[in-house]
Amino acid sequence: MAEPKGNATLKAIAEEAGVTITTVSCILNNKGGKYAAKTKAKVQAIADRLKYRPNALATSVRTGKTGTAGVMIPNRHQFYSRVVSGIHDTLLNHDTLMLLCWNDDHPDGRTFGDKERRIIHGLVDRRVDGIILRPAHEDLDRSYFEEIWERGIPLILVDREMSNVTTDFAGTNDEVGGALAAEHLLFLGHRRMLYVGDSNISTSNHRQDGFLRVLTGTRDACGQAIEFYSWGANEQIVELITQQPDRATAVFCINDFIASQIMSLARDAGLSVPEDVSVVGFGDQSLPDAAVGLTTFNQSPAQIGAAAAQMYLDRVNAPGHTDYRTILIKPDLVVRGSTALAK
Repeated sequence: MAEPKGNATLKAIAEEAGVTITTVSCILNNKGGKYAAKTKAKVQAIADRLKYRPNALATSVRTGKTGTAGVMIPNRHQFYSRVVSGIHDTLLNHDTLMLLCWNDDHPDGRTFGDKERRIIHGLVDRRVDGIILRPAHEDLDRSYFEEIWERGIPLILVDREMSNVTTDFAGTNDEVGGALAAEHLLFLGHRRMLYVGDSNISTSNHRQDGFLRVLTGTRDACGQAIEFYSWGANEQIVELITQQPDRATAVFCINDFIASQIMSLARDAGLSVPEDVSVVGFGDQSLPDAAVGLTTFNQSPAQIGAAAAQMYLDRVNAPGHTDYRTILIKPDLVVRGSTALAK
């Protein structure tokens, strides 16, 4: 007779092993410390042979937990796939599966609010134990999250904070990254520099703060911030890196994609990178069309994801704490061919 395939019950295992259902349950749930090693081995062997699998639905009814995490994050480039990898591996190591949803945003950071709201409500409807979210927009209305808070569902933000929501957060120490970029360029002899970013994004503002703080504290250095998505920004940047005699000789950008565009603007204006202008990005993304390797920052995205997942697990396993935590991972400067000594 063929063995059952995955539909064995605790009762069937108990009857064959000659023990109680409670004994089987304790042993298979790693709560069998008081039982003899021989009994444990016998129960486990029978369970393996019968292909026993615990009933997740029954377990969730008993414990109030589904063992499922809702994860909503953009599906745009390598950085986020690595964040997801860190989240996935950490959760899986604690017997938690993630339900992954995308909330792609527009280049300027805006998103269709209804889409994000539908995803959040869908995750709640599916009884996830908590939600890990990289918000597509930092000023989402608080009403998006009322149902989460009313049900006491943990919410962990990753990579980008929100101006009107206080909760656990895991991301990059962007201000430190900005300071390191300034120090690197100062070491190379640059004294007139630009920061190209987006003031609608907190990560950009933190990088700008760190960058300009170091320049302001350096006697003969100066820096200027440019809004990349503002009208006429490209023309303004070209003018500032070409006008003599006080042209900017170095540019620090919010991310690698904007840095790549700045390098193209410089080349189109007849300048060489890094001989005439040095460029620093952020994110360590692959730029196959770049003429030179980009000096940038590795944000350790998998580590950020793992930190967010661990905070999630801490919240789910010990609910009720109101002391929110922030974990900021220091970015590592990766020096390549887009920066050089100032002329």
